Amino acid sequence: MRRWESVPLAARVVGIAVAGASAATAVGLLTAANPDAQPGDLAIALRVALISALIAAGIYAQTSKVQARMGGLLVAAGLLSSLWLLNGSSDRLAFSVGVVFTGFMPLLFAYLILAHPTGRLPSNTERRFLWLTGGVLAILWLLAIAMTRQPPLRTALLQCSPHCPNNVFTLGSATDPVFAVRAAMVVEWLAVTWGTPVIVARRARLAPVPVRRSLTPVWVTAMAAAVLLTASLAFHAAGGQAWVALWVVYVALVGVLPLAILAGLASERAFMGQALADFVSELAQVPAADPEALMAAALRDPSLRIAYRRPGRAVFVDSAGVMVENLSGETAVTWIERDHEPVAAVTYNSDLAGYEQFVQAAGAAAQIRLETTQLEADLKASTADLASSRSRLVGMAHAERRRLERDLHDGVQQHLVGLRIKLDMAAEALKEDPEQGERALASVGRQMDDVLQELRLLARGIYPSLLHECGLRESLRAAARSSPLAVSVRAAGIGRYPEELEVAVYFCCLEALQNVVKHAGSDAAAIVALSRDGPWLCFEVHDTGVGFDPAEDGLGSGVVNMRDRIEAVGGVLEVKGRRGRGTSVRGRVPVA
Repeated sequence: MRRWESVPLAARVVGIAVAGASAATAVGLLTAANPDAQPGDLAIALRVALISALIAAGIYAQTSKVQARMGGLLVAAGLLSSLWLLNGSSDRLAFSVGVVFTGFMPLLFAYLILAHPTGRLPSNTERRFLWLTGGVLAILWLLAIAMTRQPPLRTALLQCSPHCPNNVFTLGSATDPVFAVRAAMVVEWLAVTWGTPVIVARRARLAPVPVRRSLTPVWVTAMAAAVLLTASLAFHAAGGQAWVALWVVYVALVGVLPLAILAGLASERAFMGQALADFVSELAQVPAADPEALMAAALRDPSLRIAYRRPGRAVFVDSAGVMVENLSGETAVTWIERDHEPVAAVTYNSDLAGYEQFVQAAGAAAQIRLETTQLEADLKASTADLASSRSRLVGMAHAERRRLERDLHDGVQQHLVGLRIKLDMAAEALKEDPEQGERALASVGRQMDDVLQELRLLARGIYPSLLHECGLRESLRAAARSSPLAVSVRAAGIGRYPEELEVAVYFCCLEALQNVVKHAGSDAAAIVALSRDGPWLCFEVHDTGVGFDPAEDGLGSGVVNMRDRIEAVGGVLEVKGRRGRGTSVRGRVPVA
């Protein structure tokens, strides 16, 4: 299919036209050679017109990229119809082929109607319907052909029975079983013919306005076919002669169907052109209007939403700054880009999936407004993130104070209380036994050294002394050396930066390395890279571990803490992972 689509349009049109003309000519010549071909004087003209209408409609639809798939179905239907219409030939083999394909035509044209306007069956309802009705009809038809030498049913194009050319595919002749199969075929044919407009009507009732307008001409044609087929079968059963005329009109609807499809597609094009004009007009008259509301009104789709990409992040938010979690699901998605970078994603009713060109054209017309709204949405999201981050940081600071309080109370404070008691005892001992008092004071001195070391360790957890003295490069190298995994640090050209920036980057990298130790696996290795990019200090911690899928596994509290630290100093943090490919934590903070 892709190889065919790569062929230039002019070459495709010429190829289809030649194939269609050859098929119509062959059928016409074979029919002209048969003086008994039905229906009367219309035998040749009707067959050539049916094939030509389908092929011509398919060629026209091929000129539109959106409707190219529907055009391909029409062309295929035209070529298959040439096999069906071989039933006008007097040659036994050609006639038998035509009779075989006659039983498949109701299924084919039901498929055309149900696949309109996208060229695809929209749901499992249509698929199950065609399998249960059309599939059974085709099987019954083939069974009947195998059981009789004459066509199973008399139709406008098969009135020659019982004097038609003998069927070359028959395996024998049995009257009673054929009668039962014929009755079942009539029921299935009616089920296919009546079920098709019912399903189309149900779709139209639930579909958006542009799709409904496109379906209307096709529904009218399908309904007319159902009425004509029913009336023809009723007249035939009653012995009336009007059944032949009704059958001719019913068959002629095969040629009307592509015109109805084209009418629906033309209505669709006209609607989209008017909708785009209305959208641009409203945008010009009310430049401050929300593009989402204008586009939804133009498409008559209240479910339409626009998600804006936050600059520098793979995160999307709506116009209120609220994060949009899932951009796929059961909706259609069109990306609006500028300079090959996504600006926004438009999600809308899946029934409008063929209207991507309209959405892109509307997005191009509203490019400036979309970018403005994108910046506004990013500002709102940043404000919300900052408020949330501040709240979490306040909570973290409170928890940290409580931890320090516990550490001081349970550790240093207890030692100091003990030292106070020992000093009192040493003072008493000095009065009574100076030698014993000196030993007690020496013991107090050693305990003072222990308390001092404990205070240093506690202070190092708050602000590493090596970071204060030597900066990021040396402090991270020291952290790498103490890691149980292989960790290398690349930090060429990195100097000293404001204290709050160094602290944020240091603890973020430390948190990332701790996550590597916990989750990456015992064979993993990690690289910590620091670099300068204009006004930004960039950092990355990448590991070769088992990786993870952020969409499925989510981001833990550690990532939230890292993001809070970096965003608190005006930076940006991004976490990417793939199963079996490791994890990367990338961030940057402004240094100017």
